[in-house]
Amino acid sequence: MKASPLSHTTSTPLRKPLPGLRRFGAAQGPKRQRGIAAIEFALLAPPLLAVALGMAQFGWLLGNYVMVANSASSAARYFASQRGTTTPYSSTKTQVNSSASYLSTGNLSITTSVNGTQCTSDADCATALASAAGDPATVTVTYSSFSPLFKGTLAGLAGVPSSLNSTMVERVQ
Repeated sequence: MKASPLSHTTSTPLRKPLPGLRRFGAAQGPKRQRGIAAIEFALLAPPLLAVALGMAQFGWLLGNYVMVANSASSAARYFASQRGTTTPYSSTKTQVNSSASYLSTGNLSITTSVNGTQCTSDADCATALASAAGDPATVTVTYSSFSPLFKGTLAGLAGVPSSLNSTMVERVQ
């Protein structure tokens, strides 16, 4: 009779571990898992909070800049069409204030120029616009004292600007 190919194996059962020894890395039930959630939260909460606050700060900055840019664009269009009027500077300033209604209008300043020559009064601007058909009319709006949502800076990163500027150019009509 032929021997079975598995005849060399033993039929004794595997040994059970000794009662006082524990295997390395073995889960020991809910008692051992009790503080894991708190540790994970403590490790992940600060970076997630920093990302969320950074997004809010950037959104606030971007929203304010868009309002400044829109008011500068509106003012440049308005200023370029004021040839032949007597109050182009003050009318343009009123246009800036009405276009940036959500911003503090006391912190808005305006700089106007026609063909590179700055004008700061109605008489200067009316004279400059009178003979400037087709020349560039530039309006710069500055929003000083920009107030960010959160003060301060992160280590090594640039801070939030204290003022927002936007310059727009239109051709005098």
